[in-house]
Amino acid sequence: MDMKVPTVGSLIDKLEALREKKRDAAEKLKVAEAAYDELQQALIERLQTEGMASASGKKATVSLSNTVVANMVDWDSFTAYVKKTGYFHLLQRRVSDPAFRELLEAKGKVPGLEPFTKVKLNHRSKE
Repeated sequence: MDMKVPTVGSLIDKLEALREKKRDAAEKLKVAEAAYDELQQALIERLQTEGMASASGKKATVSLSNTVVANMVDWDSFTAYVKKTGYFHLLQRRVSDPAFRELLEAKGKVPGLEPFTKVKLNHRSKE
């Protein structure tokens, strides 16, 4: 049985077709999320106006909940507080890649981190 190996060009064309499908799906998702967010906000306002904590339809139930979250108003003041108190648990564990690359280039090493080269395929349409 002779199985034909796809050419690089045909694989690129398939990639382009799939990217277009992803773009279409992403646009539909964007529209659906906007409508969902708008309706969700309208329901929140309606429940609050009517003094209700929850309500039900035939297919689902919704309820309001409150969660306190941080709103950054002064980064310098906050970071000084973290440094002074040692409350590093207030920060999420994520390294800034551009800052890491800059420090790596300047210092050659950053304690606790090691460089990893991520390979990425760049893709441009011809049309």
